[in-house]
Amino acid sequence: MKQENFNKAGDVFYVICRLSIGLFFFITGFNKLFHPVFQGYMLKTITSLGFFNPQLMANFVAANEMIWGFLLLIGLFTRFSSLALIVIMLVALITKDIHSIPTELVPIDPKIGNRPIENYTWLTYFFYLPQVLYIMLLGLFSLYGYETFGIDRFLRKK
Repeated sequence: MKQENFNKAGDVFYVICRLSIGLFFFITGFNKLFHPVFQGYMLKTITSLGFFNPQLMANFVAANEMIWGFLLLIGLFTRFSSLALIVIMLVALITKDIHSIPTELVPIDPKIGNRPIENYTWLTYFFYLPQVLYIMLLGLFSLYGYETFGIDRFLRKK
């Protein structure tokens, strides 16, 4: 396969990933702002984490997810929107999701007894969290920015 063809295929895959992640954040942010069930989930999560003024914070986070996700989707301010979404994902990871990793392993056979979790097993759980994958992909978008299809590329040419 020629290098030029590989780059074109890589560009297509990059754009598909950027569109998918942008659409994901736009939809989740939109739902957290306007769908009553998701509003309740978001408010409950923010309240349980002890944030000041949880209703305002829930709306602020949801609006940012929606806005930055939309900008990522259309390829406008790609680098900045990726960095903003990384901040949101880091806060979610640090305040909530990292605490879901178990501290001990519970075997199927109770005679064996519980065991403390090893570092490499902890890393397995850590890399299994979707926020880690989102942060990695958003990191790529922030580094490569508007290399291919997106409004940023057309603005850059002018």
